Amino acid sequence: MSTILNFIGSTIRQFFKNSTTRKVLGVLLFFSVTILILMSNFSPKQVMLRPDEVAGRNIQSNITAVVIDENQTEELRKQAAAKVQKVYQEDKYALANTKSEINQFFTTVQDILASQNNVQLQIEYLINSTNNRAKDTNQKIVTSKLAAYIINTNPEDLEQMRQTSTSIAQAMMGKPITEEALPDIFQQVAAQSENLGFVPQAREIVKIVTVNSLRPNLIFNKEATEKAIKEAKDAVQPVQKTIKSGEIIVREGDRVTAEQISILEQLGIQRSQSFPLTLVGTVLFVLLTFWLVIEFIRRYYRDIYSNDMLLLLIGLVFIIILLLTRFVTIIKISDQPEINALIGYLSPVAAGSMLIAILLDNRLAYFLTMIMAMYVGLLTDGNQLFYMVVAFVGGTVGVFQVYRLSQTSDLARSGLYIALANILTIITLILVGGNVRLNVIFVGIIVGAINGILSAILMIGALPYLESAFSITSMIRLLELTNPNHYLLKRLLLEAPGTYHHSLMVGNLAEASAESIGANPLLCRVGAYYHDIGKLKRPEYFVENQRGFDNPHEKIAPALSALIITSHVKDGVELAREARLPDDIIDFIAQHHGTSLAKYFYSRALEEDRDGNISEDSFRYEGPKPLSKEVALVMVADSVEAAVRSLQDPNPNRIKEMVRKIIKDKLNDGQLELCDLTFRDLDVIANSFGTILEGVYHKRIEYPEVIVKEFEKRRESHGDHDHQPAEQD
Repeated sequence: MSTILNFIGSTIRQFFKNSTTRKVLGVLLFFSVTILILMSNFSPKQVMLRPDEVAGRNIQSNITAVVIDENQTEELRKQAAAKVQKVYQEDKYALANTKSEINQFFTTVQDILASQNNVQLQIEYLINSTNNRAKDTNQKIVTSKLAAYIINTNPEDLEQMRQTSTSIAQAMMGKPITEEALPDIFQQVAAQSENLGFVPQAREIVKIVTVNSLRPNLIFNKEATEKAIKEAKDAVQPVQKTIKSGEIIVREGDRVTAEQISILEQLGIQRSQSFPLTLVGTVLFVLLTFWLVIEFIRRYYRDIYSNDMLLLLIGLVFIIILLLTRFVTIIKISDQPEINALIGYLSPVAAGSMLIAILLDNRLAYFLTMIMAMYVGLLTDGNQLFYMVVAFVGGTVGVFQVYRLSQTSDLARSGLYIALANILTIITLILVGGNVRLNVIFVGIIVGAINGILSAILMIGALPYLESAFSITSMIRLLELTNPNHYLLKRLLLEAPGTYHHSLMVGNLAEASAESIGANPLLCRVGAYYHDIGKLKRPEYFVENQRGFDNPHEKIAPALSALIITSHVKDGVELAREARLPDDIIDFIAQHHGTSLAKYFYSRALEEDRDGNISEDSFRYEGPKPLSKEVALVMVADSVEAAVRSLQDPNPNRIKEMVRKIIKDKLNDGQLELCDLTFRDLDVIANSFGTILEGVYHKRIEYPEVIVKEFEKRRESHGDHDHQPAEQD
């Protein structure tokens, strides 16, 4: 049994040792947590009620909120729409067309009479085809009688009927006529026709021709009317009412109304019918964003992708920001919906962006800022695009501010810049949205300022814990290590002052060239400060700390001297581990000599060796060789500074030659083969080192004796010991 248990335990341990397995489990864990955070918008206490359904329990509000009375608001909108009058536009050609139709009728009659071909039938057909409206005005005489009258009447009577029809039509068209008013106009024409002093057949013809020629002179403008109705509806302010916390919305046993369902939806109690689709969409969105992040890191940050702890750090920061965003979205500060909506701008995406930039990489931080901003839009209600924009702008400005830190106060200052960016963005979006009200702008300014300050506080508070938990050397930690009051630097200054000043000079050289070759300047400086702390164990054995002419190496064998000199690397690593210096700094101590040869002592040993038993390996450092640009830069700066300091006459030409000779020796010795320095980088380094060292070892002009004596006299006469002749370059 124990054998089986041991086998199972061994199998499980082996399973979890696999990096791919850990990555898959980590992704599943963060995926599940992200889904839970997003779906927390949909409370498990939500219901799905339908109109006229009998409520199975009392449903009450758990918050105090202002809701819109949809029914009353809609009723007011209908009333406003009903009051809107239809919009008409004048038809300037209506009268002319009416006259033309009247004239056309009588002209056709004359043509038929003149043709003498089936006159009766043609006249009847003309009357029937013309008479499509007068039938509704009590037509009394049949078409055949009207046709017979027209055939037998004289041209003068026909002309008089034409003129009468035109006169009546012109009088009617002088009034505003709409489509709805036409039936009444027809009745008026019929009444006027009955009062004419014509025979019945003539009156009937005048009525038919006039009625059927009339048309509206005011045309209904549907588009303008609909626009006016929409404006009237939009002008109606929503009817609001306050729902108190604990107030019962639906009572048990009551039939649920549409109005109650509307209130439940606004309170977030009624779950929409599309909830399953929303869940599926949320899962797909999270899958898509996770794939984008993982693929981005895999393609462009292989070192982070292969480090499970760094991936865990990214996931942890991401989840913390989502949780804080979810928390701020449930805060209510006002009964006014437009004021409450501003709370969504409190999402501290900038804190997460700055943490990623400081702990990992600023370009990665930009990408993750965009992803986090998208989640902010998903978690908030209202104009989700606006929340996303503010989160992205604030996070981006935060990355800008911590891109290159020179002092810790920059962290606090970053909060002010984020606050300013938030305020400007929020005001801009308020103007874009058109909700320009002083109280909204004022609250927006306050929210933007609070977001910036709280983001900085959150970032500063979380930074040391994340650094410690994930063993990351951030720029903040590096800035702390540059403090001269660090006890190792204090010891170096007091016990090995020559090494201390040498380290400062190496730091200046390395930092000056770092940025131009893509290295981290601050890391170079700190690494240079601590690279020689191993010399604290035996400071007197190193030439920069020897005072006078007492050199202890003259009394011991070259092999022992080489052992003492090369041991300062191992001693430095031990001191660094005791002081809990970051691994990145320990790398400088362990690698800054690589596997270089202690040439001086090796040469002495060769001179004293008569049997040829000297091994070069005994006089080399243990290594390893520099594995990064930063360590390689400090290695070259260390050797160059020591070599130039040993020059008898350090003029510009000799300095440049020495710098390039040292770089060439390191290159030929294979010390730079494991770092990614290019020949162009080495040329940039050589030029930079030469310029700085020329400034340090430049010649100074001596003061003539006469001038010195004059200064001494003035000082004595004035009793002023502060005014001394300054050196001039």
